[in-house]
Amino acid sequence: MTALTVPKKDTTALKQQSKQAEAILQAKDINIYYGENHAVKQLSLDINKNEILALIGPSGCGKSTFLRSINRMNDLIPSARVTGTLAYEGLNLLSDDVNVVALRKEIGMVFQKANPFPKSIYENLVHGLRFHNVKKKEWADIVEDSLKRAALWDEVKDRLHESALSLSGGQQQRLCIARTLALKPEVILLDEPASALDPIATAKVEELMVELKKNYTVVVVTHNMQQASRVSDRTAFFYNGELIEVNKTGVLFRNPEKKQTEDYISGRFG
Repeated sequence: MTALTVPKKDTTALKQQSKQAEAILQAKDINIYYGENHAVKQLSLDINKNEILALIGPSGCGKSTFLRSINRMNDLIPSARVTGTLAYEGLNLLSDDVNVVALRKEIGMVFQKANPFPKSIYENLVHGLRFHNVKKKEWADIVEDSLKRAALWDEVKDRLHESALSLSGGQQQRLCIARTLALKPEVILLDEPASALDPIATAKVEELMVELKKNYTVVVVTHNMQQASRVSDRTAFFYNGELIEVNKTGVLFRNPEKKQTEDYISGRFG
């Protein structure tokens, strides 16, 4: 596994402790600011291994902001500032010691709008491998394995050298997931991955999410509460920058503890 710190540190004992625990990520007292705007407030949340955690809530409530903080995508926004602790394998991912390039290899992200590179399907898959100095003799096997895991291999195996932009929207999104899988991450972050897709393509992405949790931890932001109920093990409800409630998905949807959660789920606001 790639070392996430610069310079490298001996984290063997910490990693062994983490593997014995259920939580792979532990957010504690996370605050995220965009300038003076306090976008996420005092958030504490454990994310468990091999689960699908859905983040729901109205637009602008902080769920995508929190998602992006997990692999430091907010670093790309000059006005963004994050405080608190985000522990992963014994390391605080918000520390200046963290190698952000290595972090984004282990915690991959797929965005709302499919963003394949304007290259061939094959080149999309090997782009990251080349960047991370993976031996070229391994590329073909990794490409095939990643596309199979993304349930796309049978659809594209005879057209790997055609442009990725020739694929349908749903296929492009699964290609972006395959591109993430090629780097062998531990955690996959999905920011509304099916919001721009038709129902058939959405169903394929949902089936893929359920399959992926066998080997990965998946955190998905979705506005589609039916989608959250279909695919997730637990659901976290965000409102006005705060984590209001988190519970097993069936429990949260049938018997929420907080009135704000009940009002949102029932359609009274949001």
